[in-house]
Amino acid sequence: MSANNLDTIETGVLIVGGGPTGLTLANVLGHSDVPFMLIDLKPSTIGEPRAVSIDDESLRTMQAVGLADPVMRDVVPGYGVHYLSRAGGSCFGKVEPTASEYGFPRRNAFRQPLFEATLRRGLDRFTCGATLFGHTLESFEQDGEGVIAVVSRTDGSRFAVKASFLVACDGGRSPVREKLGVKLVGSTFKSRWLVIDTEKDTDPFSQMRVYCDPKRAIVDVPGPHNTRRYEILIHPGESSEDALKEERIAQWLRPLRGDAPMDLIRKTVYTFHARVAERWQIGRIFLAGDAAHLTPPYAGQGMNSGVRDAHNLGWKLTAVLKGRLPATILSSYEEERRKHAWALIRLALNLGIVMAPGSQFSATAFQSFFRLTRFIPPVRDFFMQMKFKPKPRFESGLLGPRERSGRGSPRGRMLPQPSVLARVSVEGATALTGVEVVESKLDDVIGHRFALVQYGNGPDSDFEALNHPLWDLLDVARVRVLPAGSTLPARTASPKVVYVVDTSDVLPAWLGRHAKEVLVVRPDRYVAGTFAPRAEKTFADAYASTLGVGSGKVSAPVRTKPAIAATSAVRA
Repeated sequence: MSANNLDTIETGVLIVGGGPTGLTLANVLGHSDVPFMLIDLKPSTIGEPRAVSIDDESLRTMQAVGLADPVMRDVVPGYGVHYLSRAGGSCFGKVEPTASEYGFPRRNAFRQPLFEATLRRGLDRFTCGATLFGHTLESFEQDGEGVIAVVSRTDGSRFAVKASFLVACDGGRSPVREKLGVKLVGSTFKSRWLVIDTEKDTDPFSQMRVYCDPKRAIVDVPGPHNTRRYEILIHPGESSEDALKEERIAQWLRPLRGDAPMDLIRKTVYTFHARVAERWQIGRIFLAGDAAHLTPPYAGQGMNSGVRDAHNLGWKLTAVLKGRLPATILSSYEEERRKHAWALIRLALNLGIVMAPGSQFSATAFQSFFRLTRFIPPVRDFFMQMKFKPKPRFESGLLGPRERSGRGSPRGRMLPQPSVLARVSVEGATALTGVEVVESKLDDVIGHRFALVQYGNGPDSDFEALNHPLWDLLDVARVRVLPAGSTLPARTASPKVVYVVDTSDVLPAWLGRHAKEVLVVRPDRYVAGTFAPRAEKTFADAYASTLGVGSGKVSAPVRTKPAIAATSAVRA
């Protein structure tokens, strides 16, 4: 339907889909006061359980938008996985990560309805956006200036939305992707599983159990507030309708639970896929979350990959709509995210082979291998500490120039997040001359912005004197991290620099030979590159060119027309 003769609302970003990806993106934008409108055809966020695992990277994103504490109230932190040969069988392998290099445990149990509800409440903090459930995207078109969409309400009335950009977070069957003619490509893998969610569970075991029985694989996942998830493999030729029968469920779970009563709140059959959209950007329209990639759940990374998409794209849309950077930077979204999304899909497929072996021979082989790793500490720790999970690492995109030797370089890697000691003012804002020294996470000191970070006790003058115009254009925070045991200076030469003390001393080993260099950290905590203070101009000129804001001499990009948030009349 044409947008002609309809009331038109202007906004910065139209987000289609109110699941974890869309809600995260809206919070990233709203937290930076960027106008947005989120629409979803559902009447509200979901009520039934879906995803059950949230990782440290996603929790760090929640921290970035000020929601870490409310999200953590509904999370079981730091749970692991025990792999068993069968129900009642022996445990042949464990994954129990204890590291928290990004500031949170690597594996955590949660329930998606509670998570989505927290994200939805988070949007109430912002006056720059509108969140419209019970609304349907009917049509859209785009030109060089933006996107025009027609949206309908449940009562049949319609209005038009004029947005600078549209982001489709509308799921694996994305209507937006279909209308754009974008195909899913990649593996033809698919597997059917019966998914059962329960409440009032009395099992005290807090780790995930995986019964790797070639006769029938079963996954048992603990959740917050006495909830539990069971996932049961359905073999080819077996009926989905039969699998949903209560007597069949009781039969399959009897070896695990006996005849104990079960408070079942949902049962459904899912077909898991491993596919990626052939393109993630078409002009001013982007795909994110399941609309861009479908990940089997064996590694617990499907929803988490969508949260990564939202953070990556969200800070870049913010920079464009705030007029700091040109729209050309948005092409880096797919460039940076696609490779990592595929890596996690491959990880899930490989874990699926272990969790659901196709024969007794393969089951015995895998289980024998994992039993042997107990006697080889490096290999044991590789699995125990979950080091097999692909590290977030960009080889290209919005990065600074490469060093001559890239070995061990922080460039393109996510910065660890230690706890630090910082001076805090009476009002709670980090300051150089506060009245109290408190322990905080590093990201909370930096804020959701670019940052120049330097580690060590060396001369301060070079760091405080950094003055390339790019830093003002990017509105960088400047943070000097002192080694553990150092004393915070009472005074500093520059009021722009914040000093903190690393309480864990994790940065020296991570930085290696780059420990004395200045890190350029992006809002999503990836390191764009490093430079010695004397090489500031060379690095900054090159990075400014990559960002599209000039070469040699930095000039601000042309600002887009200010976007207007949806009016309260449309929110109703």
